[in-house]
Amino acid sequence: MKKARKFFLIALAVIVIGVGSVAAYFYFKKSPMRPIWNYIPRDAVYIIETDNLTKGWSQLAQSRMWQHLITDPLFDDINESALTLDSLIRGDETIDMLFTDRSLMISCHLLPNQDFDFLFLVDLKQAGKFAFIKDYIGDIVGQFGYEMNREKFETEDILILKDNATAETFYLSVIDNVFLASYNKGLVQNSILAAKTPDVWKNDQAFQTVVSTTSGKNLFRFYVNYEFMAPYIGYYLSDEQDLLDEMKRIFRYSAFNIDMENERMSFNGSTLLNDSSHSYIEMLSGIEPGPLQAYRIIPDNAAMYLSISFAEYMELFNNLKAEFTFSDSAGAESYEKSLKRTEKLFGIDLEQDFFSWIGTEIAMVKLPPTPNARENDMVVILHTKDILLAMDGLDKITKKVKNRTPAKFKETDYKNFDIHYLGLNGFFKLFFGKLFAKLDKPYYIYMDEFVVFSNSPSCLMDMIDSYEKGRLLQNDENFMSFMQQFNSEANVSVFLHGPKIYSHLYYYAIKGQKEGIRQSKDILASFYHIGFQLTAEKKGLFTNKLIVEHNEDALFDSELEDIENSAEDLYIDEFDSIFAIKLPNGFDDGKTCQIYWDDDTTKLKAEGRIMKGRKNGMWRYYYESGNTWATLLYEDGDPTGKALLYYDEEDGKTKAQAEFEDEEINGSYLEYYSNGKSKLRIEYNEGKPDGEAVFYYDSGNIKIEGQYKEGLKEGKWKHYSEVGDLMDKEKWKKDKEKRKKQN
Repeated sequence: MKKARKFFLIALAVIVIGVGSVAAYFYFKKSPMRPIWNYIPRDAVYIIETDNLTKGWSQLAQSRMWQHLITDPLFDDINESALTLDSLIRGDETIDMLFTDRSLMISCHLLPNQDFDFLFLVDLKQAGKFAFIKDYIGDIVGQFGYEMNREKFETEDILILKDNATAETFYLSVIDNVFLASYNKGLVQNSILAAKTPDVWKNDQAFQTVVSTTSGKNLFRFYVNYEFMAPYIGYYLSDEQDLLDEMKRIFRYSAFNIDMENERMSFNGSTLLNDSSHSYIEMLSGIEPGPLQAYRIIPDNAAMYLSISFAEYMELFNNLKAEFTFSDSAGAESYEKSLKRTEKLFGIDLEQDFFSWIGTEIAMVKLPPTPNARENDMVVILHTKDILLAMDGLDKITKKVKNRTPAKFKETDYKNFDIHYLGLNGFFKLFFGKLFAKLDKPYYIYMDEFVVFSNSPSCLMDMIDSYEKGRLLQNDENFMSFMQQFNSEANVSVFLHGPKIYSHLYYYAIKGQKEGIRQSKDILASFYHIGFQLTAEKKGLFTNKLIVEHNEDALFDSELEDIENSAEDLYIDEFDSIFAIKLPNGFDDGKTCQIYWDDDTTKLKAEGRIMKGRKNGMWRYYYESGNTWATLLYEDGDPTGKALLYYDEEDGKTKAQAEFEDEEINGSYLEYYSNGKSKLRIEYNEGKPDGEAVFYYDSGNIKIEGQYKEGLKEGKWKHYSEVGDLMDKEKWKKDKEKRKKQN
């Protein structure tokens, strides 16, 4: 599909208008008018409307967001045509007068073979009545290198314009006051046919419900038709068909007013649900909204944070039992019957042991991809009324499930967090819908007043790492500032972070898609924050808000942050985990002591000699896989001399090296990548970084270099790209940045 020079269509409309005279314009001003809405086919995916094309284009063209977008190669031809339009409007007083206050509508429509195209409609008002306009078009377009033909469709002429240079063809027609055009002939034909059944959109009461929440005071308005929006999104997210089917089933229309600023766009309006949509969203529209809370433990590098909130979950739970039937469950049994069946199978009380302790929020989080991540890895966070009740209830359920299923999983400790396993197949899909279908037989941890579930223990470990280091959304000033633009209480909220969404799209894209995504990475990442919120207005109707914040430096800032964070992800914390391993009861003094991962297994965790109740000599520590984890020397229970950490691999490559003196790290602390290259070198004194610090890429090139003083950043710090370019300079004093200069 070729989308080049779409703005040329509008430019052509301006030229067509200008071939008449001012006198002719006033002569025809009393002619009857055709409503432009009648020419929009019913299969529109979305519609963009403005009452004043001149002002609309001027505001768009002057925004920094647009100026950045047109730097992308995908926008080259559009920008060329847009500049032509701009010069025409500004350079001709007659054209400017005739074009002022004209309405423009752009509608998107699906085509076969996972394609789409646009229909452009301009209300020419009385200027469209020039009977001789079409006779002049051939001469006009010839100046732009086009040749023109025409054909009859129904009773109307369709003009066919072919670009001799590119072989691109577009089609247009002028019917009284309506100028309509597209690069797809079928769309022009469908537009002509649509007008034969007038006022279809006007008589659609559901559509008019959302339209009534918009205002003509805004320069732009935006309308969404979810019947076709779901398959449109499916062109890009084909693996999410279940969720898209749910979108189509649940939602009907949305309408937004659009406010545009330099680096920000905000959409405000309403969303209407389908009358027959039995869903969580439909139930939420009749429930008092609740506060967002999970951001307090969500990592600040999350790509997506989706929140479903309610003032009281049990109100929703009771409504679900009374009314809701799952269309995708066996025999379409009711929610309550599903509960009873599961309870009988495992001998549990789900209402008491699970649902009763859910607090005010259910959140879903997508973390950025890691080398061992899968696309369907996800994190689900349940806020609790009382974490102790949640722990007690989940413990009962987990034990019952263990007794009835063959799967065995030993609880694992990671940095003092116990990772549990709930081997209950299809539980979250059954009771929370298709959105959580991929959260099957999840692992879970307790964190503050939340229970965190994931289908990947690695995701839980990432959560724990971020929590330990304080890298959380609640500590991210940019995110908190963005979130404050939304309601503190809502039913549904979604927050996306552009640079991380780009990473997610690129990492999981199929081979043929990666190059296109990579070429547009600056644009994709520049939509720094995207937020969407639904708040119940009445049953089946939500008020909505969508805000997009643009930052053309977002990718650079994100890459710099990743460099800094990866540099701070030291393995040194593993020594603390080793020191926390307790000696077993009843050890034999003077002999080799062996410690196991579990009391009922033979997997060795540590071994070494004990003298007078204390560790002495060489101690070896092992991963649960059996590979060597670390070797340390002890003297009277205190670490001394060289200590080594190893990768969990058979060849046991060195991961880190430290020198202990008087129980503290002193001298050079070294870390290595799994390929053997240096990862970092930091000078320590009495257990604190003190002196030179150098961090490396796995290629061996320097990533960051700087200085510490008594554990705090001090002096000049420099950040380099992987190819050696200086990216950033900082000046620090006692861990506080003094000034910053970007290249």
